[in-house]
Amino acid sequence: MMSAVSFGAESGVAPSSSGAVSANGINVYPMSGASFGVHAAIRLLTFYGSQYTLKIGLANNTIDGGVERPSSMCNATAGCVAAVNGDFFDVPPASKPDPGDEVGGIIRNCVLLHTPEVAHNQINLDEQSVSNSLNWTSAIDVNGTSVPITAINQELPMSYVGVHLSLSGTLLYTSPYALTTPTARGRMTFEFAQINGTSSPTTINTTAQLKYLGRTAKALKVTAGRVDISAASASAFAALTVGSTVTMTTTSTSGCDSIGGHPIILDNGVASPISRNDTYMNEPYPRTVIGFTSSGETVIMSVGGADGKSGATMSQLIAMLTYLDVDTALDLDGGNSTTLYANHQVLYPTLKTERPVSTGLLVVQSS
Repeated sequence: MMSAVSFGAESGVAPSSSGAVSANGINVYPMSGASFGVHAAIRLLTFYGSQYTLKIGLANNTIDGGVERPSSMCNATAGCVAAVNGDFFDVPPASKPDPGDEVGGIIRNCVLLHTPEVAHNQINLDEQSVSNSLNWTSAIDVNGTSVPITAINQELPMSYVGVHLSLSGTLLYTSPYALTTPTARGRMTFEFAQINGTSSPTTINTTAQLKYLGRTAKALKVTAGRVDISAASASAFAALTVGSTVTMTTTSTSGCDSIGGHPIILDNGVASPISRNDTYMNEPYPRTVIGFTSSGETVIMSVGGADGKSGATMSQLIAMLTYLDVDTALDLDGGNSTTLYANHQVLYPTLKTERPVSTGLLVVQSS
């Protein structure tokens, strides 16, 4: 059962470390942002230390598996006590069966689940640090030839506002990917089985051994213990014989739990510059922000409002977070996705109902 969450005072600017502290160490505070020019509703969720951790929730526990409400992700996760929406996502036309395509990189429990579709910022939830991009490499040694993987569990081709990615490169898919492998003329799907592996083959900073099973031009649903690679028919994989083995090495310095967002708001106390052309950050919008103080406190800020009309701007976020002693922070998906769920309640949905999203950020009791 989810633990209770305490609530702070209803008035004034509530510093993240003040107010009533519950026995379980989590607080949710209403905050007035009037002195910063913000008149929309604001709530802060704060906690310290080892009793709780931040975990990444996936819609339907899959990559490209549609969308799900943050509250549902939390209720389906053992020990979860609170949740907010996560990274940005693409909602394609209703005619497509797979709404909710993730945009940024995802590493969860040290497993690289998704590589970024576009240039995207990341937050390392374990080390409480931010970076401009997901650091990763993955390559397969095929008879002495190193074949770089260009994307992991990424739906291609892809086209939405400002993004047009063709079906190209060497694409790797694992069983958490909900869709089938892509098909196109001149491309094949090369099938592999993991050998003597108990962890995912895309576990970062490890090498996995794979056995070649064959190839097909058909779309495949990846099954447990398998790795399917979409590549050009004439790639190095074409020289493999059934039963032969290859090794795959995946590396990353982005941490065991990393999720994307944009932009970085604060990095070790340094505020990010605001581009004049960034309308989204210069105009007031509902916001979801994940941040950390120098003393290690986690601060989640949920700001209400209406897109382009009310909420908070980037400069207002910087001012409020600095006031709260937050020195590292990343902007997550905002707008109509903004939701805070705690104490068995959807405390703040921007819309009248909680919007389903592709990823969530969960506060989970440490085991």
